[in-house]
Amino acid sequence: MRRILISMIMLLAVISTNGQTKIITRQSSSSKTAKVAQNTPKSSNKQTKTKSQGKQSTQRSQSHKGHQTSQPRQSLSLCPDNSHPHAIDLELPSGTKWACCNVGANKPEGYGEYYAWGETETKSSYDWTTYKYCNGTYKTCHDLGSDIAGTQYDVAHVKWGGSWRMPSRDQIKELVEHCNYTWITISGVKGCMFTSKNNGKRVFFPAAGFRDKKLDYAGEFANYHSSTQNPDIISHAYQPTFRSDGPSWYTNGDRYTGYPIRPVSR
Repeated sequence: MRRILISMIMLLAVISTNGQTKIITRQSSSSKTAKVAQNTPKSSNKQTKTKSQGKQSTQRSQSHKGHQTSQPRQSLSLCPDNSHPHAIDLELPSGTKWACCNVGANKPEGYGEYYAWGETETKSSYDWTTYKYCNGTYKTCHDLGSDIAGTQYDVAHVKWGGSWRMPSRDQIKELVEHCNYTWITISGVKGCMFTSKNNGKRVFFPAAGFRDKKLDYAGEFANYHSSTQNPDIISHAYQPTFRSDGPSWYTNGDRYTGYPIRPVSR
C-alpha cells in the first residue's frame, strides 16, 4: 500500500515545448514548487548559446548608444552633460571641434530643423519657388559666395552665435578621413557614428533625411549642408550624405533642399 501511495503522490509529466522535452515532477498535491529538468537536444543547445551571444552583443552595442535617458552613463560617453550643444574635440589636424547635435535639436540623436542653403528660417515646403535666393528657378540663383560660413547666410552662426558656423567641405572631409565610421541605432534612431582615430571621442549624426515637399529618407540617409557652394554650378552646394554603406558626396545638391545643419567651432 505504501508503494502504491507513493506512486500516486508522485506525478511525472512529460511536456514537449518548441522541440525541448521538459520533465516536471510534483512532490505532492500541496507543493507549490515544481522542479524542472530539461533534456535539450544538441541543436537546441546551439540555439540557446546563439541567443545568449546575441544578448551579450546587444549589451555591448548599447554601450555605444550615446545619449539615453534610461542609461545616463552612456549619454556621458558622447557629452559631458545634458546642456547641449557641446563642442566635441576629436583632435583633428585643423583644430575643428564638432557640435554634439544638430541646429534645433536638444540631444545628439534629435533630427533638429531643416534649412535651405543660405536661409536661416524653416518653412513648410522647400523648392525653387520658395527659395529665398532665386527668382523662382535654378537659373536665377543668387551667388552668395564660395563659402557662407560665418556670414549672414550661415544659419549655425546666426542661431548659435559665437564661433559656431556651418562646416566647410574640407572640414567634413577631414572628419571622414580622421575618424572611424559606424552605422548604428541610438534610442531607436538610425545614423552614423564618427569615432576619432586620435582620442576615441565620438559624434553621432542622425539619419534625418531631407525636406522638399515632405520629409524624405528619414532613417536611411544622413544628409547635411556644408557651407561650400559648388564653384561650377552656383545653384548647387556640397552636401555630404552618410549612409549604412558609408559616406558619399553630392556635389550637385540643390540649394533649395531642406537639410539639417551640424555646426563646427574652433
